[in-house]
Amino acid sequence: MIIGVIPAKSGSKRLKNKNIKFLHNKPLVYWTIKYAKASKLLDKIYVSTNSKKIASMMKKYKVPVIIRPLKLCGETPIIDVYKHAYKKINNQIKLIVGLQPDHPDRVKKLDDVIKIFKKKKADFLYSVDKENNKNGAHYILSKNVLLGGKIKKKVKVIDNCTNIHFIKDLKKAEKNIKKNER
Repeated sequence: MIIGVIPAKSGSKRLKNKNIKFLHNKPLVYWTIKYAKASKLLDKIYVSTNSKKIASMMKKYKVPVIIRPLKLCGETPIIDVYKHAYKKINNQIKLIVGLQPDHPDRVKKLDDVIKIFKKKKADFLYSVDKENNKNGAHYILSKNVLLGGKIKKKVKVIDNCTNIHFIKDLKKAEKNIKKNER
């Protein structure tokens, strides 16, 4: 089973409540849900959050919620959030695909990224921008990694999408989304 997990905490140091800020008339988290739902390879999608508001919003989008503890909402390594989701869902999972909501204008199709992971026989995949800066657009983790095993084969993919930190980033991503809709 391949599960998509969207980590959408409340609060953010640089842009307060960015996951529910509106971008092209939809909350930021919506764009990642839409992206995940376009995949034919994901078996199920979850949102991991500490926010009652975000959890309530997920009813509209028909996405199940994993409530995460506050200790996983600060400056915690994102892999810990995915491990928590894995433990909460069940052990039938072979892969978790992590999709952070602050990358609404991803360039790569999700199924293409999953196929790269499988073709390379990786157990960990992450994305970078064109300058080779790690971003949270894609994380794929095998069951072995989720259970605390060593990473044997790491793969990176380039997805030069916007990383939302400030209002100006929202505006840039909105232009990209409008351009892609045409």
